[in-house]
Amino acid sequence: MTTVDQASQLLRELAEPRPVGDTVKAAITRAARAVSAVLQEPMSYGRAEDIWRREARRIDAAEMDAIRAAHARRAGELRTEVQKAAALAQRLERLVAQASPASSGEDLEQLRSTADEAWKAARTLRRLASEARGA
Repeated sequence: MTTVDQASQLLRELAEPRPVGDTVKAAITRAARAVSAVLQEPMSYGRAEDIWRREARRIDAAEMDAIRAAHARRAGELRTEVQKAAALAQRLERLVAQASPASSGEDLEQLRSTADEAWKAARTLRRLASEARGA
């Protein structure tokens, strides 16, 4: 894999997760902003687009370092979000376990459902974090 290919892949991962209806332009803008937070001079949209589309002729060492640093920062943020989602799911499960037998069945079912959704979010975030680490 060339440096341009690697930089393109990292930029694409920086733009994830992409919301429904997201445009490529918006994703490139998000990635450029993430890298700009690490670079001394901001990465322009045009430069980010060239890298994204693998049309850049070369990648400067400082630029590649900034892309990698932004990617590592994102991976750390994802790990934190995984921990928060898992902690929320555990708290919800404890609430279900501590609920009195006289509690409404609908209320308990709602808590169980919410706990399940929190676990699903944690698993999705964990997958995204492991993909970010593997790149």
